[in-house]
Amino acid sequence: MKYTQQLSRLSHLSRLSRLSRLSRLSRLSRLSRTPQVAFALFLGCLLTLSTGLSLANDADLTGSSRGISLEIFSQLSPIEINTIHSWEVVLTDEDGPVSGATLDIVGGMPEHNHGMPTQPQITEELAPGHYLLEGVRFHMPGLWRLTASISTEKTQGRPPTVIVIDFTL
Repeated sequence: MKYTQQLSRLSHLSRLSRLSRLSRLSRLSRLSRTPQVAFALFLGCLLTLSTGLSLANDADLTGSSRGISLEIFSQLSPIEINTIHSWEVVLTDEDGPVSGATLDIVGGMPEHNHGMPTQPQITEELAPGHYLLEGVRFHMPGLWRLTASISTEKTQGRPPTVIVIDFTL
């Protein structure tokens, strides 16, 4: 008899617990229909997205010279050894994106006096000021130096702008 009463009581408590949960969900559902709560949820999502975007926009490598800034976003993050990958190279100046530039990037290890095992090439301009560099590969850890030579419409007739970026893998 006691056993049956305990089961009955547990069953009753279980039903109460479910009803309590349903009641809370119902209240939350009603709350979410109010304009203030909807706006707060929207604002929270917007802030989360904007924070995520700003973190995602941190370049892997950066440099600047003579008013031109260069940012490199690697396909691999972090950059790995012995993996061929691509980079998005972003060029800007005081007026914004630098479109139609001639861009040549070479790299090497200054302490070992050798270059990269590949010859990366700019293959296309993805958007104004955004260039695709393909065929990037580093074959050993250590200090690396990238040298970017940049010619633009504004610098015609003058030597290219050179940006040097040193980094360690």
